[in-house]
Amino acid sequence: LSPGTYRVTGGREMTAVLTISSTGDWSLKPYGNTETPSLYDVTHLPCRSARYNPTNAGGKSSSCSPLKANKSKFPVRPGGVMPSVSGCTKQDYAVLFVTGIATSNAGEL
Repeated sequence: LSPGTYRVTGGREMTAVLTISSTGDWSLKPYGNTETPSLYDVTHLPCRSARYNPTNAGGKSSSCSPLKANKSKFPVRPGGVMPSVSGCTKQDYAVLFVTGIATSNAGEL
C-alpha cells in the first residue's frame, strides 16, 4: 500500500486504522474499538500470501518457479506461513481488507 491512512479489517471482530509513512513504517490504532489492535487482529486468516524471488548464489540467479512448490503443503492452514520453494527466498505477507481510505484534506475514513 502507498503511504496514507486506511481503515482495515480481517473480516472478523476488529477494525483498525492503519497508517503507513513515506518510509514504510506503519502503525495500527483502534477504530470504533476500545482495544489496541495487533496485526493478527486485522489479518484475514484464511488468506495467505508471499512473494518469492530467485536466490542469488555466487552472483548467479537460481531458478525460482512455482512448479518447484511441494503441492502437499497446500492449502496453507489459517495463520500459517507460506511454504519454502527450492531456489527461492520468500517474504510472507498478512492479508487485510481495506474498507476505507482517508483523503488528504478530510482526514476521515
